[in-house]
Order: sequence, then C-alpha cells, then structure tokens
Amino acid sequence: MKTGYIVLAALSLWVFAGCSTGPKTTYSNVLEGMSRNNLRFYFGEPLRIEPNAAGGENWYYHFAAWKVKPVGESGTRDDFGEKTSYVSLGLSGSKEIEEHAVHVAADGFVVGPVPVGKVVKR
Repeated sequence: MKTGYIVLAALSLWVFAGCSTGPKTTYSNVLEGMSRNNLRFYFGEPLRIEPNAAGGENWYYHFAAWKVKPVGESGTRDDFGEKTSYVSLGLSGSKEIEEHAVHVAADGFVVGPVPVGKVVKR
C-alpha cells in the first residue's frame, strides 16, 4: 500500500516538473530592443513607415488593448414612503484597436516608449 503512494507521489512530481518549461520564445507584444527583422517576422509589414528627426523610423501598427472606464449612477428613490439615496459604482471594459508608432532607432532596434497592447495581425 505504501509503495502505491510513493509511486503516485513520484509520478506527480515528474508531471509537475515537466510543466515548468523555459520562457516562451514567441512574442505577443513589441519589446524594447527588438530588431527591424524581428518586427517584420513576428508582426508582418507595418501599416506605414515614417522617418523621424533622430534618424530612425516610426513603424505604425494596429494595437489591441483593454480600456477600462468607471461607470456608475446615483440618485434617490422612494421606498414605501421613505426617501433613500443610492450610489452604484463599477467598471466597464472593452477591447479597443488603435494605431500606434513603434520607434526604431537609427541602429535598427526598437526604443521606448513601447506601445501598450498586442499587435493586431492583418
């Protein structure tokens, strides 16, 4: 009976050890320090490329990000002949897609600030 528990514990540890793999190598967000080639490889061609004053370029992509806005209402109501005040507060979230520039320095690498959100692939 004890041998069964030991085998079960060993198998559990083996399974959990297999789940702890190294970091993923795919990019879902633009990262500072990425090269021009990495931008093209992971996110495709930009919507447009514009030169900037520092000798680099601005690469424009569509980014999807969650926007959270406070919502609420307040007022008074008549409950059984007695006036009562109330306040209702909450948050409303929506996914919005906006165009943002990714700044690429003259040496060909992404510099900050990096847009928040994930690139929407076409």
